[in-house]
Amino acid sequence: MRYTNRNDWNVRFEVTFYGNDPNKGLFREIKVVNIVLNYEFEIENKLPFNNAANVEINFLVWVDKLPIENLTKLPHDHKEPKIKYDKESIEVLEVRKL
Repeated sequence: MRYTNRNDWNVRFEVTFYGNDPNKGLFREIKVVNIVLNYEFEIENKLPFNNAANVEINFLVWVDKLPIENLTKLPHDHKEPKIKYDKESIEVLEVRKL
């Protein structure tokens, strides 16, 4: 096991894309992603990285300012003009100290 003084946390989260395909109808696509988060991330008014709840709040504040393509690979048809993507949502599944 490696020692770190950076206070790293693994955040496993789910991004759900919602949309409408004229041929297939309404749909949703879910992607699960992991990221290592620590105090080095630029997060305005961040909480101390001393428990999972604070790390989850820091993560959600951080992702709120990012375009979704910076968090996960967009669905293959995301830029297709006839397919309309209405929104996406982000849910934290697990926060674990490394």
